[in-house]
Amino acid sequence: MPADLPGIVRLRDRREVLVLRTILVAARRLFAERGYAGTPIRLIAKEAGVVPQTIYAHFGSKAGVLGGLVDLLDDEAGIPDLFAEADGVTDPEALLGLLARVSRQVRERCGDIVAILRSGAAVDPDIAASQAEGMRRNRLGVETVIDRIRAAGADVEDRAADIAVALMSGEVHENLVTDAGWSHDDYEDWLKRTLTASIIRGRR
Repeated sequence: MPADLPGIVRLRDRREVLVLRTILVAARRLFAERGYAGTPIRLIAKEAGVVPQTIYAHFGSKAGVLGGLVDLLDDEAGIPDLFAEADGVTDPEALLGLLARVSRQVRERCGDIVAILRSGAAVDPDIAASQAEGMRRNRLGVETVIDRIRAAGADVEDRAADIAVALMSGEVHENLVTDAGWSHDDYEDWLKRTLTASIIRGRR
């Protein structure tokens, strides 16, 4: 086996990741402009500079591309970085501040992806499945943070995860930022304070 083969494999991996990201970025733009139903695979391929077979090989179907947008959302919103930043943090307010920042960055950076999933979920089962996966990941992240807060000894409301998911919902963000004209800084600060008051007993 050539000594440089591992490096070649890594280079190929990086190229594959770049191709996948290019496809997803193209699909994101086209879905937002034309809608999911109005965007054929061939158009995504043309926009991404690949052949349709490349998309089918990586994602299997247009529904698979849509599912990939959930992964792109996590990356674009910086969610892995935020959770890595919180590694070892035990202060309840700081951890709830992390949830507030996650919610802010998802809405601020990836509102178009959220809108694609939300608007199409009622009429297309493929979109509904992708939206459900995004919601599952969101709740899992919330539950992980709540469990860490409990482990640190804080007195936490029994239905803390339900409360946090509700407060972090897109509808709340839309009411405050889109309709009422709040800045994202205002929203994040309010959400951190409200999560703390609603979830940690004795913090009201």
